[in-house]
Amino acid sequence: MNTANNTPTISVSGWKPDLRAGWVCAIVLAMLLISAAVASAAKVVVEAEHYYTIKAAMAKASSQVASGSAYIHIPLQRPHGTTEGAPSDTGYALFKVKIPKTGTYNLWGRVHWYDGCGNSFFLKIDDKPAMVFGNDGTYQRWHWVRGLRISLTEGVHTIRFQNREDGAKLDQFMLTTDTRYVPVRAEKETKQYVIRPE
Repeated sequence: MNTANNTPTISVSGWKPDLRAGWVCAIVLAMLLISAAVASAAKVVVEAEHYYTIKAAMAKASSQVASGSAYIHIPLQRPHGTTEGAPSDTGYALFKVKIPKTGTYNLWGRVHWYDGCGNSFFLKIDDKPAMVFGNDGTYQRWHWVRGLRISLTEGVHTIRFQNREDGAKLDQFMLTTDTRYVPVRAEKETKQYVIRPE
């Protein structure tokens, strides 16, 4: 240190940068950015039994292993079909939800399928054409199935699950803008976004 003019100086000869510190900073920054993205993601979770209207043959049923101890379903018919055919009725459950912000949402459903001929619903959002929801090969247990990605504006939207195959059950559905999020267990309902008849 040079003290002739009371101005401290530091010699840097032989100094080597610590690259580990740079990596630590980069990792911390990446984690902060991911946390911020997750925090800003929108998520709407609806219990299936909290429909706005329902029409037979869609029906509400009780179960101790369903979230909220209830679900909706197309009751199993006897004899149950071994091939897919046209629905025997136009039963449905209609939901009204408040979308908190405009964005592109992934739709997920917590479902229970009877078999390969009881593993889907028709899904209709607002006035868009109906699409098939489900058709995966996991049977006889509750599990999450990913549906479509859809652009939704902030405000109220209608979502309708309609009869396609008997034996199909729905416990919850979720809309989220977080493309990385994969639900595993039952989710907590976002009651503030669910509109129910008074």
